[in-house]
Amino acid sequence: MSQTYYTILTKLGAELFANATALGVQLKLTHMAVGDGNGSIPNPIATQTKLINEVRRAAINTLSVDKNNPNQIIAEQVIPEAEGGWFIHEIGLYDDKGNLIAVGNCPPTYKPKLAEGSGRTQVIRMIIVVDNVDSVAIKIDPSVVLATREYVDESIEKNVPITRKINNKELKQDIILNAVDINALPAIKKMNGKNSIYEVSELSVFKNRPFFNDSELITLSDFNSSFTQNGYIKLPNGLFVQWGLAQYTSARGQEGEIVPFYITFPNLCVSIITGDRYAGVNSTAAGPISKSHFKCWCKSPLGAYADTGFFYIAIGF
Repeated sequence: MSQTYYTILTKLGAELFANATALGVQLKLTHMAVGDGNGSIPNPIATQTKLINEVRRAAINTLSVDKNNPNQIIAEQVIPEAEGGWFIHEIGLYDDKGNLIAVGNCPPTYKPKLAEGSGRTQVIRMIIVVDNVDSVAIKIDPSVVLATREYVDESIEKNVPITRKINNKELKQDIILNAVDINALPAIKKMNGKNSIYEVSELSVFKNRPFFNDSELITLSDFNSSFTQNGYIKLPNGLFVQWGLAQYTSARGQEGEIVPFYITFPNLCVSIITGDRYAGVNSTAAGPISKSHFKCWCKSPLGAYADTGFFYIAIGF
């Protein structure tokens, strides 16, 4: 290679990239290391599994795709002022399992530390070329990031609009937000003497359902139920429980009595519990045969099939 300073994928790194692309998973590049090469500038070798003499390893500060070259990934690490006291001759890029993915060299750079009387923040950048950037997880742990000026400027430009708005209302004057603007439930104002009391009606519905602590808020209207002798309740997550009374005729014998559910299950009945309604000594059993029907049996304590009324509880979704 005619270049003096360059970065290459290691043999293991190339294999892991190929495997990630083939399996449709992402390779997580998480750490970068620098070394002094034992006092000289080494030539990167594809079979390397570690730096010649590593002096520091830490989490990557930024990992991004080059805007001007979509096949290039740029990894950066910021070394703070308090660390240093060594030359930087070699650089390594590692995945989350500690595998050396890429290795490179760089011009001799001395990194002083503040205790020596001269300190500076050092930015180390590696650029690697890959066939499929989608095979790399472009995600950084924000708790370890030391941001460069360029990174901050780009983030402000990307995330802070020139014209700020709230619900498409420009911030040029005082804005009054109503319940719909902040996706809140409308409240009913009542007076207790001179004090205002706000109550939310049970019949209120969300225009856009909000979240609280990463959980979706629900109201009583999300529960569908009928609390009668033959009844049911459907929970917001889709769980469907129903109950009712039915009759078994001993003439059905081992063929069993086919009984309709009070309400047909939307998808599937998974379990039925039955009990003798009369003397309470007969044994009953049942099993679903479809979304709308189940089959039941009943035997007396003597083992013979017996006429009986029974109740059931069925669970499904």
